[in-house]
Formats: sequence, C-alpha cells, structure tokens
Amino acid sequence: MKLPGALDYAGRRVLLKFHKFGSGLGHHPPNCLAALDEALEGGAEVVEFDVRLLGDNRFVLLHDATLERETDGLGLVSALDSRALGSVRVRGGSVSPALLDDVVKRLAEHEAPLKVQVDLKEMLPLAPEAARSLLETLAPLRANPCLKVVVGCLADWNLRVLRRLDPTLDVGNDPAFYIHAPFPGFEMPLPTRMNAYGYCDDHPLGFRKVMPVADYLRDRMDVVAGQVPGACEFYLHKAFVKRCLEDGFDVVRYLASEHGALVDVWTLNPGDADFESHLKTALEAGAGQVTTDSPVGVAAAVAAWVG
Repeated sequence: MKLPGALDYAGRRVLLKFHKFGSGLGHHPPNCLAALDEALEGGAEVVEFDVRLLGDNRFVLLHDATLERETDGLGLVSALDSRALGSVRVRGGSVSPALLDDVVKRLAEHEAPLKVQVDLKEMLPLAPEAARSLLETLAPLRANPCLKVVVGCLADWNLRVLRRLDPTLDVGNDPAFYIHAPFPGFEMPLPTRMNAYGYCDDHPLGFRKVMPVADYLRDRMDVVAGQVPGACEFYLHKAFVKRCLEDGFDVVRYLASEHGALVDVWTLNPGDADFESHLKTALEAGAGQVTTDSPVGVAAAVAAWVG
C-alpha cells in the first residue's frame, strides 16, 4: 500500500516522520521490524525509532528504561544483554524486541532516499565504550549514500559526547528538559518550575518578567541552539510552538532562519485533543517536518482541508 511520505501545504513540502515506524494502519507493534518493512514498502521518506542501551553495549529498539510497558519482561532494559533479549516478547506481537543491528541489516543496502532518525533514550551520560558502539553500529547506514542518519536525544550531553567522537555525525536536539509550555498529559522531570513568563523553565532569565516575552523567548532559543554545536534539527512539542506564537514569537521560523535547522513538531496524532488545531499551527508556523504515529491520518486531514 502506498503511504504518504510528505504533505503539500501552501506551496511547501512538509516531511512526515513515521514515529516508531508507525504508519497509522495499526498492523504492527511500534519499534518493530515488521512496521519498518511496511513503512519502507509504502514509500516512507522519514522513519524514526527509539533505542536503549543493553548491558553488553548493544542497542535495542525500546522506548522505556524498564521492560514492563512494552514487553512481557520485568526489570531494567540495561540489566539484559543481547542474548537474554531473546526470552522477551513485545506486547501485541510474538517477536523479541529488535536490535539496532537488525535495523542496520535491513537498511544498509536500501536504494531509495530515506532519512533515519535514531532517537537515543539514554538520559545518563554515555560511557565512551557505549558511544563508540553506537557510532560503529550506525557506520554502515551512514556509508549508504541514499540514507541520511540523524541521532536525536533529549539529553544534549549525550549528543555532545557523540559529536566529540565524530564531528560529522548529524544530530537533532529536543530542548524540552530546558524549556517547554505546560500541556495536559505532558509531564517532564525537568524543568522544575513555571517561570514569570508562564513557561516551564529554570533559567535565571525567567525569575522575573523584565522584558517583552518575545525577547525572552528569542534569547532562550539562542541558548538552546548553542547547546549542541552543529545540530541540524530541533524537535519542538506542539504546545510549545503554539504558546510561542500566542506570545508573538514564531519559534519555528526563528530556528530555521537564524540557526539553519529543520524544525520538527511532535507528536501530532488524529484523535488527540485539538489535533487539527495543533497541526494547522505547526504547518502555518513553517515546520519542515511533523512527527506522527499516523502519517495516513495526518495526510487525510490535510487532504480534507484543501479538498
């Protein structure tokens, strides 16, 4: 089945990122090889998947630090090695969680243009051995001229570790540990407080309201953009984008124009509260890419608007 790889909106082409390989058809569990195969066969242009570190410095396609929610296993993901992983099954399927090595085997000879985002979920600082293991595992993908490989992470310190080892690695930064907008159901361990401007942000600039909010946001985005030198993408939560626009600051266009980065707005799923409003906001703001569990549903919504 042909799947949408991008949106045509107001004369712009906006990439659709298949979050955890998801197409929206509901045929496969997230982060599994069958879902990747479906996305590739359907013509996906951007796929994303989560990775966690195992005890033997290999990486597994899981989101959480513990096994319970995504598999029938118990305990910490890091307590397993790649051999013990064979005894665990993903929820909603009959297979073990895939290894990053398995994805590399699938994609190393891929012959169509494809962006591959590896969403590194490790929050603790990566040891040098683990960082080198990740780079070595990804090397065959990065050697394929048809692929663009980007490593994204909330933990900017881990992106810096990787870039120190290989300054040519493409990375994407999500600033939600430093600044975001309050949103029902969106809970983060950081920042720890709401500041004077109404943002979740622990930075001293927000302790008192001493400047126009747009100026405050501009300064904060310059700081965020400098956290990981050379970052080519930024991932912004939909509520943060909307709140910035309400405060007179187009954060998407600012990061794109002033810092030369592609901006992805996440996660936009049909059925979520205010889905269409958030999607329109992201597109009008100039997002170059949107993250979704249902590219099929997002494309259908946009088609209905323009049809």
